[in-house]
Amino acid sequence: MSVYKKKKKLQEGEGRSYLVRVNVGETYAAPPRNVKHWTMGVDERGGYWTRILKAKDREDAVHSMLRWYSNQICRSKNRKNSIYRKMPRFADQVIEVSDDHNEVVYHPRIKPSECRNRLLPPDKLNEIIELGKGRFKKSTDFSKKGCFTQTREYRNQQHRERMIKIPNTPYLFKNFHTGRYHAKIQVQSKKTEGGGAKWLGCERGECGFYKRVFWEHRRGKIVQPVRWKWFLLESRVVEKAAAEAQKIRSRYEKGKTGFRKGGF
Repeated sequence: MSVYKKKKKLQEGEGRSYLVRVNVGETYAAPPRNVKHWTMGVDERGGYWTRILKAKDREDAVHSMLRWYSNQICRSKNRKNSIYRKMPRFADQVIEVSDDHNEVVYHPRIKPSECRNRLLPPDKLNEIIELGKGRFKKSTDFSKKGCFTQTREYRNQQHRERMIKIPNTPYLFKNFHTGRYHAKIQVQSKKTEGGGAKWLGCERGECGFYKRVFWEHRRGKIVQPVRWKWFLLESRVVEKAAAEAQKIRSRYEKGKTGFRKGGF
């Protein structure tokens, strides 16, 4: 049997006030008549409900609205005339909780799924995305918690910061979190067919030195792309790890550098 946590009542003078908005869009559905704390309004985004909610902090306010909306959606399944049957399933798609006290603060590792960072109003949401510089974007799949989500650039940057390159040592990286050494090895070189460079002539100066040279280049067709692979090394010492990385690299063929002279 599940046990529900009873919400503590705020004492006089405690808590903060938050403006809650429920977007009903073009349905323009009015709030239930038996509920007095909701008021109806219309703007360029369509119809909406608003109310003032008093809570300990924004996390508590968001948690209360998430629980309220989930209960209404669940109850509407057995009520044919319920207005909540016409509304989206997920709260992040319709509810906004104000952040007048600046409790949502951006940092590079901000988590969209935390209660404090959910149900953001448009101005705060745009601020987070702008400060992220490509790390975050607005959610389109609201089955995941949060009104914004992480992009591929966020994951790539997290991976780059996790692996620290060992200076003056080829192939060797150190994991920032575990302290283990890894080797980044090219296991497949790039191969091309056709192409090359053709010598056309040169222009010499007064002393006979080359002043200008003329080549004709043509790009070949890639028949085998380059491929890299990460290897977890057993060694815990830098010198031994570097030797182990060199040994792994010797197993794979090295690609040829430079360009081919002659005709195409």
